[in-house]
Amino acid sequence: MSTYTPHVLAGTAAGHPVRSVVARDEPERQRMRAMADLESALPSAEHLARRGATVRAVATTPDFHPGKPVPVGVVVDMEGAVLPHLVGNDIGCGMRMMTLEGIAAEDLADPVLEKHLRHVFFQGGRDVALRGRDRHAILRHGLPGLVESISGERRGLLAKLDMSAAWRDLDRMSDAGAFQTTGIDPDFDEYAEIEGGFRHDAILGTIGGGNHFVELGVVEAVVDGGFAGACGIRKGSVVLVVHSGSLDFGQRVGSATREKLRAARTPDGEDRIVPLGDPMFARYVNGHANAANVAFANRFLIGLAAVEAISRTVGRDVGHSLVYDAPHNTVWEKGGTVRHRKGACPAGGVGTLPGSPYEWLGEPVILPGSMGDGTWLLKGMGSAEGLSSSAHGAGRRLSRQEARAVPRIAGGLRVVGPVDPMDPAVRGRRDILSELDGRLREEAPAAYRPIDRVVDPMVEAGLAGRVARVSPLLTVKG
Repeated sequence: MSTYTPHVLAGTAAGHPVRSVVARDEPERQRMRAMADLESALPSAEHLARRGATVRAVATTPDFHPGKPVPVGVVVDMEGAVLPHLVGNDIGCGMRMMTLEGIAAEDLADPVLEKHLRHVFFQGGRDVALRGRDRHAILRHGLPGLVESISGERRGLLAKLDMSAAWRDLDRMSDAGAFQTTGIDPDFDEYAEIEGGFRHDAILGTIGGGNHFVELGVVEAVVDGGFAGACGIRKGSVVLVVHSGSLDFGQRVGSATREKLRAARTPDGEDRIVPLGDPMFARYVNGHANAANVAFANRFLIGLAAVEAISRTVGRDVGHSLVYDAPHNTVWEKGGTVRHRKGACPAGGVGTLPGSPYEWLGEPVILPGSMGDGTWLLKGMGSAEGLSSSAHGAGRRLSRQEARAVPRIAGGLRVVGPVDPMDPAVRGRRDILSELDGRLREEAPAAYRPIDRVVDPMVEAGLAGRVARVSPLLTVKG
């Protein structure tokens, strides 16, 4: 157990040592429920040894909370195997933060912005026009592949893209916006067929459901001016934050792998381990990379769509630049060792991002709270004990069902969803309005920990440092 902070605990799960950085005022009951879920999620050392694998380290972050089949806020280093269930089906889910140029908070006060955002995200207005070669490039080579592919002709949402800025922003992404692949998974062959002209993509640029969102906010405080300057932000800057993943692609990879594992279940009943050298290992790691690449492209297109809605609102093209983009549901495989992150951000320290503006500063970490609680921009400290990882959010303290029973505070944050509650056709529908209210309660501040209860212990434990705090102005929810 560490001696420098009361928020660091040592324990075990399924016989494996676990290091936990615990949220301030963490209820012991909830932490024990999450530890029980982790105990169930990790195969025993005996099961792993029989498959030639070993758990090297396990860490939990302060947003650690119960989840099935795996709790959220977990990092596992595994040698000799991958455990697909530790990442789940939302492969590549992560965060993207952008600064908006020449935009102030008051520019976003016009109610027409909500109309444009609703049209862009929920009423067929994304206008993502791609060719087969573009879709192929995304799956195979991630965001750099897409930017290269569209360097010639572009249409729709991408027609206005500043190509020099797009290339520059690739230096401000985890893994430079691409996971290495050996090809395209056969399940994606039809989607990635190279032939064909432009057609509107029905998938990419979609926020998704659950706790995924697009949020506009204003920087209310800067703690580390040097780091903030490298990010291109200052007090009063308007930023756009995107939380989304790989949509149907990750679902397909996760579900297909789970079916294969069940069919190959060992006599001892274990059906979660994919050893290095098993053909399924290469198939999963490659399909996972395809899905993670889609997630990078999806967040990129969501950001462009949101900027387009803002441009329409203010009557001029709005410039933007990337702060950072990184996944928090992903595996990284190197030399037979696999780092699994489930709801945990990479938080490398100095030297983590060679060639980027952050090479000698540390890796940016985007940590959102609940709707209404704001977002922290942090810098990773590369903590070896914490497996160079950070919390990815505030962490739920109430289940979705429990949250629906808590009264929601009226007013405050503007929320844009698929249905406009002020539409005359909706205002008389109590059933629809009740469901809309229930969904807002699921994601309201009362359902989550206050964000500072997660940030404070990470700073004290040396996982991350504070850079800037963002106050929310408007949230788009699927």
